[in-house]
Amino acid sequence: MKICVRVLLLWLLGIAGCTVPVTRPAPDAGATAGLPETEGWRRVQFRIARPQGETPRWYIGTLIGGEIVTPVYQRNKQDIQLWRIHRRAGDDAHGHVLSFIFYTTPQAAQRIYHDISSNAVLADLRAKGLVTWVGYDDLTRNDSPLIEDTSDPIWPAAIRKNWPALIMGASRMWLGLVAELAVNHADEQDLEHRYELVEQDINRLWAEQGQHAVLHHLTALFAYQPLLIRY
Repeated sequence: MKICVRVLLLWLLGIAGCTVPVTRPAPDAGATAGLPETEGWRRVQFRIARPQGETPRWYIGTLIGGEIVTPVYQRNKQDIQLWRIHRRAGDDAHGHVLSFIFYTTPQAAQRIYHDISSNAVLADLRAKGLVTWVGYDDLTRNDSPLIEDTSDPIWPAAIRKNWPALIMGASRMWLGLVAELAVNHADEQDLEHRYELVEQDINRLWAEQGQHAVLHHLTALFAYQPLLIRY
C-alpha cells in the first residue's frame, strides 16, 4: 500500500505544467497599458542544459528555486492567488525544465516577468550555458482564466478545481526547504556547488522523512482509503 501511495503522489506531482508556453520577451515592468485585466494562469519556464547521455542536473533547478523564484515570489506574493513549481527532465525535445506557474493578473505577471528577466543569477546561468532558454506566457492572451484550467483534464471537475491548493502547499514546502537548507551551506562560495549540497540534503530528507511527513499524512487526511493506481 505504501508503494502504491508513493507512486500515485509522484505521478500527481509530475503531470501538470508540461506544455511549453507561447513565448515573448519579458518587457519592462511598467509596460502594462492595453493588457487585459482578467486573472489567469501564467508561467515562466527555465530550460536547463542536459548534455546528451548525462543525468539531469537537478541541483540547477534547486538553485533557480532558491535564488530566482523565491525572491521574486517574496516581492510579488501579494499579487499571486495560487502558484506552484513544476519540474521535469524528459528525454524529449523539451528536456530538463523548471516552471514557475502562478495565477494572477497580466499586470502583476508583467512585473514578475521583469523581476525574473533582470535577475543577476539568471544572467550568470545563461552566460554559462546552464540555462539555455527562458519562456514567458503571452500576456495579451488569457488561455487559462479558471482555477481548474491547468489541472489534468482527465480528472473530475472537483479534483481539477481543488488540486492547485494541494500542489501550492507542496511547492511552498519545497521552496522553504531549499531556503532553510541553503543557510547550512552559506560558507560555500561556489553557488552551483552550494545548491548541489542543498539538493543532496533535500533528497536525504525526502528519503528518510517523506513517507511519514507527506505520504502518511495525505493518506490519513483521506481516511486511509485505497487508491486506484494506473500504470
